[in-house]
Amino acid sequence: MAQRYVRPTVAGWLTPTLIAPWISVYTAVTAIAFLGIDHGLFGKALGWVVGMLVGSVWAFVFCGLLVFVDLALLGVKVRTLPAGKRGWGTALLSPLLVFASYAAVPPYKFYPAGPWAIAAAILVPMIVVAIGVRLFGGQKPPR
Repeated sequence: MAQRYVRPTVAGWLTPTLIAPWISVYTAVTAIAFLGIDHGLFGKALGWVVGMLVGSVWAFVFCGLLVFVDLALLGVKVRTLPAGKRGWGTALLSPLLVFASYAAVPPYKFYPAGPWAIAAAILVPMIVVAIGVRLFGGQKPPR
């Protein structure tokens, strides 16, 4: 039996999209500071504060990107707006996937190529993960 389509509300879509990445980023920053993985650059307390500041800016940009990707995929009728468990799951997981790509290819290694290369090394994984997670974790619209 086919599952009945229930249109998500704006609040049901925006709540996980705008809150879950912040939770994920703050959890990752706190874990890194607690475990001392910051290579002793600032110390644990100051490293946590700097990480929270940088993570807040990063999460703000990523949330905006998720909203843009969701609306673009809805506009071309490829995916519906993610809500409920699907919305929370993809929004919580996606920042961790971006951080894994940063661990594999650190953006600071693009320093010799200039500031635009560093910006691209930060933004391209965000864009790829946002589109990929929303495409593969999303729900097709009803026909």
